[in-house]
Amino acid sequence: MKALTRLLLLMTAIGIAGCAHQSRFHAPMQPDGWSAQPLSVACRFAPDADLDPATGTPVGDEGYYLYILNDAPNWDYSSTLSFIFSFEMNPGGHSWIILESPQNRLECGHNGNFGLEKLRYQEGVHQRFRDNHPNPFAYLWEEMYDGQLEIGRPDRTPTFIWRMPITKRRYQLIYEYVMQREYDQFGVRSNNCVDMVADAAALAGINLIHRLRLNIPPETKILGSKLRNWTDPKYSILEFSTPDVLQLDLRQLAKFGIGSDVTE
Repeated sequence: MKALTRLLLLMTAIGIAGCAHQSRFHAPMQPDGWSAQPLSVACRFAPDADLDPATGTPVGDEGYYLYILNDAPNWDYSSTLSFIFSFEMNPGGHSWIILESPQNRLECGHNGNFGLEKLRYQEGVHQRFRDNHPNPFAYLWEEMYDGQLEIGRPDRTPTFIWRMPITKRRYQLIYEYVMQREYDQFGVRSNNCVDMVADAAALAGINLIHRLRLNIPPETKILGSKLRNWTDPKYSILEFSTPDVLQLDLRQLAKFGIGSDVTE
């Protein structure tokens, strides 16, 4: 019965991507070529994850926790226009962590896209539209080099906070990762705040669902005008990590007793 209980929990957690990522997080192929699909994980837990043998849920040493704090922008991925309008309403989200031991609490994250050397991503795409660039969305493939390790609480209010018990060994692994990670490079498709959080969670023994695949149509019609998104097909599919998908996954995990909701 213990083995069956653990198996059911694992199957439920892995199946979250198939049943919970609906509505504005999942869109089948649209007539204009738009679609959105959260990317699942092959296995929810690492082979050496610290799990209760009776329940299959994470356990740790007393006083050791990993917190994931998330400020979701609440974008609507159900169609091209809904995504554009929701993005314009709130062009940014953020994710970061708290690493806690009985002696210390470290709050930190990866921040960037400050516009120091290049235009910020949203501004760069807008500028390319104004310049009639053949591939405006290609700006999202650019890498920024203004990233930094952010120590302390950012100027944001998290929309969700998830906590998971960890062992002292896992704490040390995550702490070393945070201290040794390179933060200069920052991008939409990799090396962003959500990627940093997901990497820390993987060191804690759990794989989180946090990436989304967008099929971007070559043109978008807005108020009777056509905007060209790309002419080179290599810019038609964008895969990236987003606080929206991460937050939905964390909420579902907490509901099934994998970690807990400590937002209040």
